[in-house]
Amino acid sequence: MSGTTTVGYLGLDHHHAEPYLQSLARLPVEVTCAAEPDESFTVDSVGSLGTDATLYRSYEALLEEADVDVAWITLSNRETPGVVRAAAERGIDVYAEKPMARTAADLEPVVDAVDRHGVTVAASYPWRAHPIARELRRRAEAGFFGDLRAVFARFVASGLAHRDTSHYLFDDASSRGGILQWLGVHWIDLVPWILGDPIVRVTARTSCGTPDVDVEDGMDLQFETSSGALGTLQSGYYLREGQYDTAVEIYGTDGRASWDPMGRTFGFDGETTLELDSDDDAWASSPHRTITYDYEPTPGYGGQWGIEFMQAFLDARTGQGSVGAGLDDALEVLRVLDAAYESAEADRPVRVEGR
Repeated sequence: MSGTTTVGYLGLDHHHAEPYLQSLARLPVEVTCAAEPDESFTVDSVGSLGTDATLYRSYEALLEEADVDVAWITLSNRETPGVVRAAAERGIDVYAEKPMARTAADLEPVVDAVDRHGVTVAASYPWRAHPIARELRRRAEAGFFGDLRAVFARFVASGLAHRDTSHYLFDDASSRGGILQWLGVHWIDLVPWILGDPIVRVTARTSCGTPDVDVEDGMDLQFETSSGALGTLQSGYYLREGQYDTAVEIYGTDGRASWDPMGRTFGFDGETTLELDSDDDAWASSPHRTITYDYEPTPGYGGQWGIEFMQAFLDARTGQGSVGAGLDDALEVLRVLDAAYESAEADRPVRVEGR
């Protein structure tokens, strides 16, 4: 189809490949090819890829031989920076799974390459597009919370006994970390974005309670923001199969917010509710209020708001707006991760690089 944005999908052996492809099927793009070098992986298990896409057995071959506009990347943290850089050097725009690298130092050379070649790159932090996240950001910008005092966040998921721990996701050399860099990382990105208040210092402790898995299955992260607010993020693989327990709670001198982003099971249908409290005189008659959002059930990664985040990337490619999260945002998150893992290893507080 003339004018259609063509996509090459790199990394089918990934937990998010199927939902991303479901989302792409609802966007104005055509997935013309895919790459997966692990020949032991059953490509047919990714049903949303379809049968018309050309399969490559190396990422280099796809980038060199296929004529694509966008590289959609779900690879290990170790592999992602090199593939993003290779795509940028060929003038191919990139949408990449978070956190995009093992460390900030691994991603920094990619930023230089992207700047030189002028391509568009999005880091996949689609919670920024959630309507409640946007609502909270608007309220924070309007001063709803007053002086920020504290943040409590939680991202707890089903235990590793219910997960394929032979996957590279749970390998230190490929990923650098466990629950924090895979799930807790969403809140490390989202909370400072909502508040406009970056994390500047962290103290972390990890637990490794799953035999034969060399990444943490639990982490307690205490943090301080640039405004002086104190925060806590609890992350862990602790629950029975298919269960989640998440929270984002914000406390200020003038207002409070409480939100359970995920619900008990993964999925984006039904409804989600934001609770708000305010000391403002305008709220005197009803200082505690709730806002309920009904989801429009939509297949894919993040449902409808995930698609909106991805559409913003496609629009940014043509100069219409900007990506929801870019390389600079990915670097900010990685610097917090670097500090967290350093703190856990050294058993001391660590200041975030550049802060």
